[in-house]
Amino acid sequence: CCLMVLDTLVSNLGLVNLTALLAIVVIGLPHGAADGAIAGHLGYTNRFSSAFKFFSAYSILAALVVLFWLAFPTIALIGFLVISIVHFGLDAAHIKHGEMRWLQVYAHGCAIIVGISQSHKPQVHSIYSFLIGNDIGPIWILIDLFFALFIVVLLVYLWQAITNRDWRRGFLELMVLLIVFSQLPPLVGFALYFCCLHSVRHFRSIWRSLRRSLPLWKIYKQIAVFTALSWFLGAFMIWISMGYTTADVALVRVIFIGLAALTVPHMILVDVLYRGSSRAAVVTNKSP
Repeated sequence: CCLMVLDTLVSNLGLVNLTALLAIVVIGLPHGAADGAIAGHLGYTNRFSSAFKFFSAYSILAALVVLFWLAFPTIALIGFLVISIVHFGLDAAHIKHGEMRWLQVYAHGCAIIVGISQSHKPQVHSIYSFLIGNDIGPIWILIDLFFALFIVVLLVYLWQAITNRDWRRGFLELMVLLIVFSQLPPLVGFALYFCCLHSVRHFRSIWRSLRRSLPLWKIYKQIAVFTALSWFLGAFMIWISMGYTTADVALVRVIFIGLAALTVPHMILVDVLYRGSSRAAVVTNKSP
């Protein structure tokens, strides 16, 4: 049975795309599994009662995202694309303060979401149809609008890179990513970015803080438990989904809807609570 499913996946998706999806799950997903360790660093899991509240809130929020997606798939996908642009952009922005930081956030976030979508419209259209069915029109209208603004932002970014050396590394990274995304299949390009750049950056940005407040074994334990639970739940949902759709559609839907479900609480924890506490700590340390 497993061999038949694997044969179907290879036939429908292709070996390269299947490998990219598996890389997202096996290599990329554990970076989000560090959320338990981040919660411990922030003091949310110091006691059983507080840990129970944190993990309950995290799970409920993720479940609500899935339910919302099932009820309003087009709106949910639009929301997922928007928050992904913000999340990826915040991760990549080199300017840390001021209004121009958001120009970098938008540019780097759009390079991933809009860049891949515009470079491979037929393939990405198929992926979006896997996720929400046939109501793809509003998605492409939004992506086209984002793309038009992205061109303007890119020109401003170019001017900043010419006149300010602090912007050049970010602009070079942006150009390299756009070239890579234009040449690789969409799932491969996204997997390469998600596993080799976004996940690495995430671990690097949180590792020192975690090591100062948590023992190494506890960090690894949290990551392993979260990862194993995510894999088990994902496999279970794929098995259920295969009762009414094909294996390739089930795999793509579970992976990306699962990413959306985990991204919402992950963003709240990392981009709001963790980075907010880090900025507050910096300000406190600088105070006389």
